[in-house]
Amino acid sequence: MKNLGTMFAAVFLAVVLALYMCTFQVRFTEEAIKKTWGKPAKEAITEPGLYFKWPAPIQTVVSYDKRIRMMEDRTEETRTVDGKNLVLSTFTLWRISDPSKFHTNFPTGVEVGEHKLRTTVITNKHAVIGQRGFDEFVSTDPAKRKLGEIESAIQTAVAKDVRDEYGIEVVGFGIKKLGLPQSVTTSIFESMKSHEQAKAAKYMAEGDASAADIVANAQATKERILAAARKKAAQIETEAQAVVSGYYKEFDKHPELRIFLDKLRTVAEALKQRTTLILDTEQAPWNIFTDKGRGEVHPTSSP
Repeated sequence: MKNLGTMFAAVFLAVVLALYMCTFQVRFTEEAIKKTWGKPAKEAITEPGLYFKWPAPIQTVVSYDKRIRMMEDRTEETRTVDGKNLVLSTFTLWRISDPSKFHTNFPTGVEVGEHKLRTTVITNKHAVIGQRGFDEFVSTDPAKRKLGEIESAIQTAVAKDVRDEYGIEVVGFGIKKLGLPQSVTTSIFESMKSHEQAKAAKYMAEGDASAADIVANAQATKERILAAARKKAAQIETEAQAVVSGYYKEFDKHPELRIFLDKLRTVAEALKQRTTLILDTEQAPWNIFTDKGRGEVHPTSSP
């Protein structure tokens, strides 16, 4: 009976060991490659679950994390097409899209594949930026800056190089840090300052020209209005003269009345303000204050 229990335990352990050696698990975050005598299968196992295999060394399994990874590039100087240096660092989002192809190229580990990806990124980064102008990275005019377009161009170039050959998919790329070398920062900013000052001077000149045009147009309008007013005033004065001439014709019929009214007007002008006068009432026009002076307005009787 004792031997039966021992035998049963031995069989159980053998079954467990056999299952351990002949099965493997693929998690939902993983992809696996089954290798037979060291040769990887053409198709990877992408669905999670429990799978069977022959025990090692007949078959072995290599698993890769299929989640997206992020790789940051080192900060370094890169020259633009117009000969200016930029200091920048980038980041790349990538994942293993073809585990079989990736394992064939990098059987010693993911770190080797990432190193190859980093080299490819650096090569394409220098190539793309070397075809771009400095103002596409740094400019006061938003229309000239094309960072998004440059990032897309680098990502496309890198993805093309690594997808078919290494089984790597580049799902994102961006410039993490962008700066200028200390040796060229001052000269570039001075150049930008001079450019903006020239633009400011141009705008001021255009403003002065516009102001001069506005003043000239206002002066011309003023002259037209004044000319029309002078013409109207001359017309009114002519009409008034005609009316006055008619009055004078009436006064010519009564000269004494005209003389009397002229005296009154002269006195009224002289006494507009509070004034103390000592006058000779025998002299015109002040003789209107005397009976004799007032009598001069009466016409003499006809013989």
